[in-house]
Order: sequence, then C-alpha cells, then structure tokens
Amino acid sequence: MSEPDQLSATHEAALTWLNGEPDDDPVADLAALRHHEPAAGDSALTVAQREELLALLRVRAKDICGRFRPRLLTASLPLSREIHRTAMALIDSLLAISDHYRGLAAELQRRWLWARRQELVDLSAQALELIGEACILGNMAGAVVPFGLWQHAHVLWLAAGMREQLAGGAGADAGMAALCVQYRRVMTIAVSQPESLTARELQWLFDYLDTAACDADLSTEPLQPETTSYWIDLAQDNPPIPIVRHRPQGGRDIIYFSPQGICRRISQQVAWLEERVLEAEVVGLERDGELLDPETSGLPEGLTPVEVLSLLRRLRDRWATPPQRAQPRRKHQYSVQVCAGLKAIWDIGRGAGTEVAEWMVFNESPGGYAILCVGGVDSALSAGMLLALRRESTLGWSVCVVRWIRSDNPDQVELGLQVISQGFSAVQVGFRGSDVRKMTPALMLPPLAAVRQHQALVAPAGTYVSRRFALVNDGEHLYVAQGRVLGLDMQTASIELFRYEIDPYPI
Repeated sequence: MSEPDQLSATHEAALTWLNGEPDDDPVADLAALRHHEPAAGDSALTVAQREELLALLRVRAKDICGRFRPRLLTASLPLSREIHRTAMALIDSLLAISDHYRGLAAELQRRWLWARRQELVDLSAQALELIGEACILGNMAGAVVPFGLWQHAHVLWLAAGMREQLAGGAGADAGMAALCVQYRRVMTIAVSQPESLTARELQWLFDYLDTAACDADLSTEPLQPETTSYWIDLAQDNPPIPIVRHRPQGGRDIIYFSPQGICRRISQQVAWLEERVLEAEVVGLERDGELLDPETSGLPEGLTPVEVLSLLRRLRDRWATPPQRAQPRRKHQYSVQVCAGLKAIWDIGRGAGTEVAEWMVFNESPGGYAILCVGGVDSALSAGMLLALRRESTLGWSVCVVRWIRSDNPDQVELGLQVISQGFSAVQVGFRGSDVRKMTPALMLPPLAAVRQHQALVAPAGTYVSRRFALVNDGEHLYVAQGRVLGLDMQTASIELFRYEIDPYPI
C-alpha cells in the first residue's frame, strides 16, 4: 500500500469510528479516541478534512468527559489508580485535540491572514472549550495544571485577534462571544482557588460559568479597583496573578482581568435564593427540587440550596478579596499524627480507639500547616473537611480545616491546613427547627487569641438552622445548656463553625 493510500486508510478508519455508536464504557471509548486522535495532525489532509475530523473528535471527547466526570463526583481523594490513570489520559487527549486546533489555526493565519478570521475565531473557541474541560477535570482530580496549558490558551486567544478587538473596543459577534466566555471561564476557575473546592462544587461552578463568565471584565488597561483585579502576561505560561500580590511590569503582552461583574450577579442571586429559602420554609416547598429548578432560578443543578448559598458566598468573598500571604512560611520536616474527619475527631474526644495516621509537615506558619503523605492514604479526603493533628501522643490536638488539597498521583497527597483551635471537647447539639430529631456530634472550641474571642462550635454542614440550640456535654460531668449563635464564622461543604454564648434567658 502506498503512503497516500495508507494515510487515507487512517483517515477513513478514524471517520468510521467517530461516526459509529460510542462504547458503553467511557474508558474503552477513551482508548479508541487516543488511537484515532493523531490522524487529525496529518498534514497531507486538506483544511476541510482536518476541520471535519477535529469537529468529530471534539464532540466525542466531550461525550467521554460527560460520562466520566460522575466517577470523579463520587470518588474521594486520593483517587484510585484506575480512575487517576483514566483522568490523566483524558486530560492529555483533550489537550492534544486542542493542539491540533491550534496548528490548524496557525496554518490558516499563514495562508489567508485575516480573510478567514471568523473561521479562526470559531476554531479558537472550540479549542478553548477543550482546554476548559481539561482544566476542570484536573481540578476535580486534585492535580496541578498541566505544563503549557496557560500558554496554549493565550496563543489561541491571540490567534483569533482578540487583543486587537479588545483594544479597539469593538462589539463582539456570536463567535467572539463564545470564545470570550471560554477564555473567561478558564481564568475565573483559576482565581476561585479550585484546590479548596470539592469535586461537586467544581462541577457546579463549571456549569454556572457557562453563562456567568461573560460578566467578567477583561481589558488592555488596568481595571479598578486594583485590589480585586488580576493581570495576565500573554507571553508566559501563567494564570491570572493578583495585583495586590505582584504588580506587572507593563508591556503589550499584559492584559487585565476582574471577576467583579460575576460578583454583582452572585449578590443578586444570593439575595433571591435567601428569600426563596425563607418562603420554602413557610409553604413547605421541596428545597432540593422545586427551589432550584434551572428554568426559574437560572442556576445549574447538582447542589442543594444550602450548598449553593455556601458556595456562592465563598466565591464572592474570594473574588472580592484576592488572597495574599499575611504570615511567613517556614520549611520544616517532622512527622505528626493525623485524624481526619469530624466524626473521627469526635470519637477521639470521647475516648474511643480511633486509629491515627502518620503524616509529614513540610512547612508551617503561625496560622497553619502544609502536610504530606507519601505512603498511601486510608481515609477519604476533601477540601473543607476537618482534621486534627499533634506532634506526639503526649500533646494536645490542633483542630484544622483543610484549605486545599493536591494529589498528582494516588500515592501522594498534600494538604494545606488552617488552624481553628488548640484543643476541643466532644459535645452534641440540637437546633430548633431542625428536621433531624436527634442530637448531632460537634466539637466545642475554646477562644483563639487574636482570632476568636468567644467559644465556638464546629458541626456538620447544614446543622445551623436557627439562633438557639441545645448543648450537651456528657463527659466526666453531664452538662446541659441552651446556647445562642452569635455569628457564622466559616462554612464549607463539610462543616460549619459558629461563635456562641450560653443563653441567659433559656426558653
């Protein structure tokens, strides 16, 4: 068989597979995708043939993503070897197909310059859509952003002539609008501290930004206020950088980004949702169903109303105040005992024989730790969960919240911890108006110098439903009291931390 015939056979085989029915197993379908994907880079094909092949590959890759992501939603970090291997292979395939798009766009630029600009815009938008899929998959898997992803995204945005369009202030047509949404969505996810969100929250955010990302601001000139703005160097492989952390040097390759437009949208949606939740409590509306109907709420499905409110508030706070390090980190290397999960910590507080794991601290600051486990993890981990650690068995426990989690391979996990208390007591609480008719395990925390003047409680997410609650401490001496919540200090997907006082006028 001659070389042209062989190339034609490869092309025909790829088209035959892509036009057939997908395999029921997304992992098997991914293996076939990886086998046929190189055909799109064949320089012997015409531009029309490559465009046709890339369009089919993109549709199939997105279909595989849609069928594989539910496995990440139900998995805990660190991922099993099989799921981790599949996730990394899918990310590689998405970026490879996107790179074929970039190569095709570069060829159009060389041959026709701006005569086929709309085609360049469409190709770049489709490629950026795949980069967005790769980005969210990596975040859900706890992995770092692949090398070159940001440079790839910037090149595609530039290839479509968006810098010139942005500088000129011209209106965007439908193709440009789609490209802008994809580019803004990737940047918005990057500034949302994705390593601090659960897989369910990340999936919901990705769907939410499909419409909300268009409200983010992008400009060739600095945006105000600078305290909420970011800058991007289009010549570098870097995500948006907060101006409050590091100011740009300036130049033609610098553009500016701000999610404040999305914050304004979120404020309206939070107010609307809070009002609807109150109405639901009065009329008995199903909170988890009718309340978040996408047709009436404009919000995607996947989270309960309480979870949506918690996530939207956290995102708004993060976007309004980009993180900047307030305390120095010091490198260390020593082992600590770790107990993960509120219930496991509560059991230890009651004297139960819960096993603890050994981790390694590799840096610390006055407000927290970064710890590492390289010997395999037995417990399920997620951002926002509670964790206790101590240096040795004779010392007390430090109670922490997992601020971020990274896992580049199934045998290694890194956690960023924020200390919320030195010591705790295992108690039970019951809130008025709660649907739960039994007491809920919680941790009673003492005041923390320079952070919290009152005692506090940590309970599972969704426990805090009213101002007053019953508190039971059945330790060495039985203690029963009525408490009154003073304020909700922290809310994550797993826990709620609120300050309280003993009610002087119990009802």
